[in-house]
Amino acid sequence: MAKMKTNEERKADLEALTEQMGKQIDSYFESPEKIREHLQFLGKFHQYSMRNAILIESQFPGAVAVGSYLFWEKQGAQVQKGERGIKVFVPSPVTYALHKDEWVPLSKASKPIKDGVKQGRIPSRKMMYFKIGHVFEYTQTDAREKGIEVSDIFKRYHRDGGIENEQDIRDALTTLADARNVTLLEEPLDEIGTAKGCYYPELHAIALNPRNTSIEDISVLIHELAHAELHNQERILERDQPLTAPEKEFQAEMVAYVVSHQLGFPTDDFSLSYLAGWTKDKRLIDKEQLLQEVHQTSATFLDHIESHLEKVRTLEQEKEQTPLEYIEQLDRRMGWKDTDLTLYERVHAVQSVFPEEVEPYLNAKAALETNLKMDRIDEPLMYIHNKGFGFQSFGVANNHDFSEEALVAYTVALPNQPLISGHFDPDSTVHPLHDLEKNKRLEKPILKSLEDRWHDILLEKEKKSLSRTAMFNVERLI
Repeated sequence: MAKMKTNEERKADLEALTEQMGKQIDSYFESPEKIREHLQFLGKFHQYSMRNAILIESQFPGAVAVGSYLFWEKQGAQVQKGERGIKVFVPSPVTYALHKDEWVPLSKASKPIKDGVKQGRIPSRKMMYFKIGHVFEYTQTDAREKGIEVSDIFKRYHRDGGIENEQDIRDALTTLADARNVTLLEEPLDEIGTAKGCYYPELHAIALNPRNTSIEDISVLIHELAHAELHNQERILERDQPLTAPEKEFQAEMVAYVVSHQLGFPTDDFSLSYLAGWTKDKRLIDKEQLLQEVHQTSATFLDHIESHLEKVRTLEQEKEQTPLEYIEQLDRRMGWKDTDLTLYERVHAVQSVFPEEVEPYLNAKAALETNLKMDRIDEPLMYIHNKGFGFQSFGVANNHDFSEEALVAYTVALPNQPLISGHFDPDSTVHPLHDLEKNKRLEKPILKSLEDRWHDILLEKEKKSLSRTAMFNVERLI
């Protein structure tokens, strides 16, 4: 059995890993070719923190997809014998409770203190620490021998974009601009010559050159959206030191390169020539901050685009397969023939075996049980599974009492959008709108609209209550 490491040894390991990351960052800025290679890598690992993406790249160059030992086991693959794990930082939050003017770890506190924290009587706070964990790359497993493709495991959009779904990506970028209140102008306010596009910080608006090709429009729009995200007036005020024009262009170009490359669009024309001028006399912390902002922005953009494309795919699949066909297929995969299970048992069973199928399952179940016609939806509706009400207006459905339920499963139907389903434990979540907000399932403007509809129901209920109270107080003559 391996000897447990002391706190000092663990601390030394973390410091060594941090130093390794710093050296790797410095190496990126040696030439445009190296930064280009790193940006391509960032695109593949945009769902990891920037620091972990850098650590993965430094230890396993060319990595395509990684996961923990248990992750690969869950996918039906095994890590090959003798393979060494890739070290990564793993967040390890610790909760402290205030006891006799001292903050003590909650895990070591007595039961009365734990109960006091749970009830809100005793102050508590969380501190974030990090430990070293290990992940393994796809080629370190037997997934290939078993015929398991990367795209089979990572269901989300995995580098299959490009010209063939150009319009879908264009639509995704338009919704990205809308979500950030960026105005897309029909044309520039004045002649911009050979420039492909421009961002107007004072107007928080973007214009593209009408002479661009349709493919150019996409990469240029990503570039200008990066300006809108990183160099808007609010961000400028937040900075201790303003960025120079070359620094801003370098950041925007890097974001556009990461996103475009990951989506499969041409990147031959991208210029990273600002590199040499920008890095001269810059400290490591400046370089890390540069990459951190590029990584965060690229990740946000790619997550939004992937989510949009996933919705498009879901709509296409729903058109091809009826809800009944889908549920029968899932029943066969789960081995549920002639099995009488509660909704709670079914959802948790699917969650443990095919977590990516929980939402499609609830969508199909809702459509089948209510005979929903998607083309007839003209206002937000919601179906609470096993309540027996069918689809109701969102505000009404959100106002049910969920406190006595073991599990709440819901399906939301919005005009011209695919169904959205979720589930939650009422002990930790109050109602479906709360769950949608916590998990960022919808864009903020849509969430605000749903919240307004729910508030209208609450106000109406309050008015009726006041009206009944007034009636009871009316003087009666007999």
